[in-house]
Amino acid sequence: NLKEKKKKPLPRAKSATEENGKSHHKDEVSASSTSVEPQIVLLDHGLYHDISDELRADFCELVRASVNRDAFSARKMSIKFCGESGGLYRFFPLVLSPWFVFSSDVTAADLQAARKGALPPNTKLEDIGKFLISLHDEGGTNMLGVLHSLGYTRGILNDLKFPEHLRLRAFAKFATLGLAERVNKSSAMVSSGVSSTVAISLLLAQVRVEVLKWIIAVLTPVAPILAIAGKGSPGLAAAMVSPAAHGLAALAVFIARLTEHPELMC
Repeated sequence: NLKEKKKKPLPRAKSATEENGKSHHKDEVSASSTSVEPQIVLLDHGLYHDISDELRADFCELVRASVNRDAFSARKMSIKFCGESGGLYRFFPLVLSPWFVFSSDVTAADLQAARKGALPPNTKLEDIGKFLISLHDEGGTNMLGVLHSLGYTRGILNDLKFPEHLRLRAFAKFATLGLAERVNKSSAMVSSGVSSTVAISLLLAQVRVEVLKWIIAVLTPVAPILAIAGKGSPGLAAAMVSPAAHGLAALAVFIARLTEHPELMC
């Protein structure tokens, strides 16, 4: 009851958030007043993580490769972060988003899990723990801090039912901007904003996120058939539906630019 809450301090509120895909809780302090509407004030951890430009650019490259379904580049960058021992590198793209399932060998069960926003069914908690240890040993504590911050934000967005493809649009946007600065710092930005070349790259990144969404949506219903077809069939099927997915993605982006709020666009 809003009127009753105005008369007395609001209780402390808690909101479910995620840390690298796992739910946990963080306290949030509620602001109260007898003269204004109740508000929820989110307090962060007060932790800030510095990473080198090289590490930042490598992370941007990993995100771009995952969005593009470029398994070779995604594997290369994941190994750079986590090392090759034990094959733990394959978990890095999946921790960023279950939709990055095409960043390694994909199975029909993996597709179904990605559609639900979950990790592959054969993934064990022990595997994720080993991956985080490997990431710490190779990339240092700051990269773990980056993952923690991303997981915290992802948890809030999940609570708000924010669509995954919009979250990945933001991922792709800033990964593209980060790589543009590394390639040519002088021409990536102009006085009116980004250069025309970067603007085209941003648009393509947005389309590729939509392509990823459509491929997962189209292949998930036929996953049982792909499972019978055997190993490699999901990747082949993705290549077969890719042209149609690109057409649907381009149409979706065009409609989005006409209907969505500008802040949601690249």
